[in-house]
Amino acid sequence: MYLFTRQTRLLGGHGSAGLEWAGQVCGAVQDVTGHEVQLWASVYSPGFGTVSWTAWVEDLAQLESIGDQLSADAGYAALVDKGAAYGDGVVDDALMLPLHGAPDAATEVTYVSTVSAVVTGGDVARSMAAGIAIAEQAEKATGLTTMFVQALTGPYGSVGWLSGYADIAAVQAAQEALAADPGWPAVVDASDGCFAADPASTQQRLWRRLV
Repeated sequence: MYLFTRQTRLLGGHGSAGLEWAGQVCGAVQDVTGHEVQLWASVYSPGFGTVSWTAWVEDLAQLESIGDQLSADAGYAALVDKGAAYGDGVVDDALMLPLHGAPDAATEVTYVSTVSAVVTGGDVARSMAAGIAIAEQAEKATGLTTMFVQALTGPYGSVGWLSGYADIAAVQAAQEALAADPGWPAVVDASDGCFAADPASTQQRLWRRLV
């Protein structure tokens, strides 16, 4: 299973039109391909106005098929072109492979926290083990699934942690649980040297589901 995301940043001055357009894109993808796409907005985080379309696929052949169907649909192409009026013109795709954890279909997730990092060279095996250990400790402290993923595109060595929450109260409860967990600092400290000490590549964001 793979997670595909597509992000862009909406510009101000259009009221809610940009978000309405972004939601229409989800509907169009579903109509053309039958595949579910979710829309998320970055909240309380860097990059105000950033939205992300996300889709889980079973394999890369399915992702290719979805892309081919959309490329051949004139209505979808027209809708995408319409979005040029609302965004900053930069669109970034990402493809991720979960190494630990999986989405829980039984839980209705309305918020997701993401942490991104880049593995340092020289000891990849230790870095990956540290990433999984961090995810496992977060799960132990919060009782919620934390996925550790490897990015297959973008900066080489990119990894990330994704945690889903039912509502904003669950976000707060999880953060408070981590802060109170006596084992959390030691697990994080044990990853020293595993990930690049670069604020540009180590980012934490919170996302709210819109569609």
